[in-house]
Amino acid sequence: MSIISRNIERLRKERGFSQEYVAGELGITRQTYLTIESGKRDPNASEIQKLSALLNTPIQTLFGEPRDNDKFKQMYFYVLKCLGKAVPKSKLAKLLYLADFRNFYEELEPMSGVQYVRRSYGPVADIFFELTDVMYDNGEINIDKMESGAMMISSRSIAPDETLLTDVEKRRIREICALWRDRRTEEIMNFTHGQKPWKACRDGEYIPYSLITQEDPHHVYTPVDERR
Repeated sequence: MSIISRNIERLRKERGFSQEYVAGELGITRQTYLTIESGKRDPNASEIQKLSALLNTPIQTLFGEPRDNDKFKQMYFYVLKCLGKAVPKSKLAKLLYLADFRNFYEELEPMSGVQYVRRSYGPVADIFFELTDVMYDNGEINIDKMESGAMMISSRSIAPDETLLTDVEKRRIREICALWRDRRTEEIMNFTHGQKPWKACRDGEYIPYSLITQEDPHHVYTPVDERR
């Protein structure tokens, strides 16, 4: 059984819910639910959100992994600082993914610990869009729509907080930004599509950080034509 399946079973029993009840709330059969609780199938992003609400438990608790939303926000602003210009929303999401998964590859722990979801356009943090909307509403970032339809994000903060980021983590982010700064969003999207974490998961599933350790060391964050 996986950590998440054990946590789901434990919390379900603590809440006094039957398997039939939880399955009904998820909109699946009891047999399908049993594959989740037995660890034969991981719940997808939609099911995770429903389980979190039903079991009254934060998503990170279900995964049994520490996550730091405040640190993710600092990563978000540090990427914008490193690029020094407006960046397409999709590209920004991929740069944050590369930073978190590179850190796991080298340290066996992510930079932020937030969960990433496998989408058709690539991996994206589960809090990315919500956080972006909140920061826009708070006047912390600008979002400008281009004629092409791309949503360009830039920082309005003069001196964003970086206290949760170590010098090593900031160096890793700077290196990633330097490599991808002038590359098109399509290039970084295709790059992440070629990695094992994205290929090993189905659309809507959460991507285990551990999958990046199976990746070729030259394909963790470096564009093909930059490899030595």
